[in-house]
Amino acid sequence: MKKPTKKVVKTPAAPAAGGNTWAIQEKALKELERGISLLHKQSYTEALPHFEAIAQNFPQEKELTDRVQMYARVCKSAMARAKETVARPEDYFYLGVIKANEANYAEAVEFLDRALQVNPKDEKAHYVMASTRAQRGEREPAIKHLQEAIALNTTNRYYAQNDPDFEPLRGEDDFENLVHPEEG
Repeated sequence: MKKPTKKVVKTPAAPAAGGNTWAIQEKALKELERGISLLHKQSYTEALPHFEAIAQNFPQEKELTDRVQMYARVCKSAMARAKETVARPEDYFYLGVIKANEANYAEAVEFLDRALQVNPKDEKAHYVMASTRAQRGEREPAIKHLQEAIALNTTNRYYAQNDPDFEPLRGEDDFENLVHPEEG
């Protein structure tokens, strides 16, 4: 009679010190999912930190790290193209307005400065630059740009009187004399 053979069941080895666990993999995959979702929406600036976080926090996941580095390069490349592909000079103005509305004042100033380099007599660009500088707490440049906007179109004086973006300048003599000259 033949002896029954014993079936050997191998148990998975425990992860080595510093190795991966399912919890880490789950976190990395969730981060990857968020990043790819944003990438598909072409939200490159929002997607990039997700990919960078995976590369930084999960270096032991070589294949995943290689893939997210590629996605990060795609994001960086798209972001660089977006800055360079302004087709018309007035696009700088509109990009500046968008960035100012997002409270991204540093980029707003950058785009508005480009708009003013192309057309130094653009009263709308001077006005938005003045309000953006006021929001940043840059009193003197704000007054200078508002003064130029009013010189180019006196209607800007009335806009500035009620514009909440100029709140940081209210009560200052230079600002009040500029928007209410009849009272001075």
